[in-house]
Amino acid sequence: MSPTKPKPRKILILSFVLIICMLQRVSAFQQSRKSNDFGRRLWKRFAQQPQNLFTGPAGTTSNIATSDKSKFVSSSNTFLKALAVGSTLLQASAGAAIADVAPFSFDKFAILPGSDPKLKEEYVIFSAHLDHVGVGRPVNDDAIYNGVMDNASGVASVLEVARLFHDSGFKPKRSVIFLTVTGEEKGELGSRFFAAHPTVPRGQIVADINLDMFLPLYALKVLEVQGLAESTLGDAVRVAAKEEGVDVQTDREPEQNRFIRSDQYSFIREGVPALAFKFGYEFGSPEEKTRLAWVKERYHRPSDDLTQPLDKAAAAKFNHVIFNLLKSVADNPARPSWKQESFFRRFAASGN
Repeated sequence: MSPTKPKPRKILILSFVLIICMLQRVSAFQQSRKSNDFGRRLWKRFAQQPQNLFTGPAGTTSNIATSDKSKFVSSSNTFLKALAVGSTLLQASAGAAIADVAPFSFDKFAILPGSDPKLKEEYVIFSAHLDHVGVGRPVNDDAIYNGVMDNASGVASVLEVARLFHDSGFKPKRSVIFLTVTGEEKGELGSRFFAAHPTVPRGQIVADINLDMFLPLYALKVLEVQGLAESTLGDAVRVAAKEEGVDVQTDREPEQNRFIRSDQYSFIREGVPALAFKFGYEFGSPEEKTRLAWVKERYHRPSDDLTQPLDKAAAAKFNHVIFNLLKSVADNPARPSWKQESFFRRFAASGN
């Protein structure tokens, strides 16, 4: 049976609907092009003047990066306040169309200058991202995505380890950069910019130790190290953890590809060896159950807040492991290097 021919009135209505849809698509395309043009102009401006991305409205944080260690010590409180208060500036236009919104946010950093006449020109980066996902879909009438574990915990550890350096009086041979980066949740934007346009010679950055949601949910018996077998940093973290009575293990969920899903990957792509961390667990243990339940119930949800369980003693032990690791890497005469069999060695070999 042949299909029934449509009536002329129906054809007219369908044609009218089709024309309206086409006009809406054209309008959306023009709006998108307008937004992209603005983004390209903005990026060109930052590429020409990268220092703009590293100075906040309340002052020039980069001025803390000084070769005089006494100035770092005297400025340490200012540094901590600069990171803890007003770390992110967000400016958005009041336009009705979302394409007209132009967010701005800043990386924040400080440098602890090295003590060795030669090695102080090399830099160990200790990083964490300071952003989260903001306001989102309400869950149980709560639309604020707090990001306590992801990643206020990482920024808190950057602050605490900086304090440990200050209070201990330890003088690392290499310089240490305490770096908090923005835009991780939008694709590692802050770390990608810093890694491509660092405020120090790019070839003098020897390592990145990155924290992103390390999850101090229970006692620290074993530390999961992402990138453990990829570089000589893995050997260093084994020793640093052992000093605190902590074992180390490889990623429990390698299929998640976490080693390339956070800010350490921005430095890896530049050829810089890096590590990232989670509190570890043994398969079938209560710790595994706690970890998996957290991911299911709190990851990127409003419930990642201060009401959740937190093992403060375990977090403090973790900070000392990182402190030990940074001291070791900063004082080792040899730069960290990729293992011969590492997939990521190709980035260093390519000269990136």
